[in-house]
Amino acid sequence: MLALKYLLMILGVGLFGSAGALVVYDIFISEQLRRLLARSKTTDAGTETGITARRPFGPVRWRLAQRLAISSGLPILLR
Repeated sequence: MLALKYLLMILGVGLFGSAGALVVYDIFISEQLRRLLARSKTTDAGTETGITARRPFGPVRWRLAQRLAISSGLPILLR
């Protein structure tokens, strides 16, 4: 019974951590893409050749992160 309790606690914390990691990963990838696009828009002289896009990346997956965070509560409450 004690092993099941710890297993459920670890599962809940893992799901909650993965929800946070998902959001952080999406933000990190979008910043990397923004830097890459900003670097490719400059010429050799250092002047910009075009308009930089404000949001050239996909949205952060808030709905999936929310589902993971909510589903992490179930194993914690079942202990």
